[in-house]
Amino acid sequence: MSAGLRVKPCARAVSLLLRSWLLVSLAFPCAAAPLAVPAPTPIPAPPGHTRNVILVTLDGVRVQEVFGGLDETIAVHDEQQVYSDMAAMRARFGGATPEARREALLPNFWKTLAPLGMVLGNPAYGNHVKVQNRVQWSTPGYTEMLTGQPRAEVKDNEHRRYGYPTALEQARAALGLGYQQVAQIGSSDTYKRAAAGRDDAFLMVGTYDSVPAPWGSPHMDLLAALRRQVLGLWDEGSNDTLTFRMAQAYIERNNPRVLWLALVNSDDWAHSDRYDRYLAYLHLADALIGELWQTLQALDEYRDRTTLIITTDHGRGLQGADWAEHDVTIPGSDDIWLAVVGPDTPNLGEVREQGTLYQGQVAGTLLQFLGLDVRAMDPEALPPAANTLVVAD
Repeated sequence: MSAGLRVKPCARAVSLLLRSWLLVSLAFPCAAAPLAVPAPTPIPAPPGHTRNVILVTLDGVRVQEVFGGLDETIAVHDEQQVYSDMAAMRARFGGATPEARREALLPNFWKTLAPLGMVLGNPAYGNHVKVQNRVQWSTPGYTEMLTGQPRAEVKDNEHRRYGYPTALEQARAALGLGYQQVAQIGSSDTYKRAAAGRDDAFLMVGTYDSVPAPWGSPHMDLLAALRRQVLGLWDEGSNDTLTFRMAQAYIERNNPRVLWLALVNSDDWAHSDRYDRYLAYLHLADALIGELWQTLQALDEYRDRTTLIITTDHGRGLQGADWAEHDVTIPGSDDIWLAVVGPDTPNLGEVREQGTLYQGQVAGTLLQFLGLDVRAMDPEALPPAANTLVVAD
């Protein structure tokens, strides 16, 4: 049995994290003044388990494709586009059942990762992960995700920092980590702004940035140059494959304890109303995530010591006429999903119990895997998923 397929022997405490659901009824929080990162209140972590957390986000990926694969409603709409190649997409990603279609589209996600952890948010079973912010755009979503609650002040994708402390900043402060041991590497500056309340909080790499010395390498410099030279679909987004290669090289060279890899091209293709290219991209992203998992299993610092969290910032519309867009007026924009894989997570696969989690709980969940309490960062932050559960022995 390979290391990647090893069944965890001790799945208690945090290993029962997210096992069953309680509906959390939370009023929409009001905007608050930016908070300084306070000293943490550690909570016990299971012995010998998670040491590192890797957060991977795929921008604007709908629950419909994650849980059902190719959506024929959107495929019919896409066929009306001049450059659509839906016939090829149906041949590659078609299937008689949602399970068959999703495994064809996302084989690494469903065949390798899901059996090693859990996947949450399939509305077909009344299992939801919801966005609470009132905009349902990227910066509000990532801010909600990383600060532990929606922020009424964050209303758009403006190029600014809002000053709220994030789970990434808290992890560095609480664990006493070096500047390079917490990192954000992404294909858009949107992520760099959402990652931290301060410019100098930890190592952050945006749309066309290089990894600074001494943590870079000639290989990473070449990847940065290619990101600047390869024309993206939109000016504010670089090529995700090159961003992934940069993050992979960064992991191998610097062994960060906490890393956020933020990919954007799914949202680029969706906003272009190209469902065929959106599907092709998801298949590519699945291959990259599968390779990331294999990289982690090949490194002593990460094998059996790393929790991988995969999610998105917002959903999208449900029909051909609106699937390319997302905002509070478009049904489906608040539906997201969450996958957790690691040594402290039970091997439940797709969770089908009814209940609801919220995007803001990602921050507390990430910190809990590191033995930290999100309330030390913000007493009003949403609790980690484990705190909403009845834990059965």
